[in-house]
Amino acid sequence: MGHQQLYWSHPRKFGQGSRSCRVCSNRHGLIRKYGLNMCRQCFRQYAKDIGFVKVNTIHFLSICVYIVYLTSYQIVALVKAGDGVGKAR
Repeated sequence: MGHQQLYWSHPRKFGQGSRSCRVCSNRHGLIRKYGLNMCRQCFRQYAKDIGFVKVNTIHFLSICVYIVYLTSYQIVALVKAGDGVGKAR
């Protein structure tokens, strides 16, 4: 068997060797979440074009607290109104 027949002859159906960045074909630092399949360098380059936005942690936490507050307020309002919340059927 010559070199041409042996080179890249092992099947790569799964594992790190089977996946590469869709932009630059790099195999290291691959982000697979949400089906991105991009290396971390390309992700940083194209994140804004894809639609990812950096979120300030303080702003994010204030939004989470506001959502929890609204949810708890709506539950209290439903219980006071007697819309069947907590009643036995």
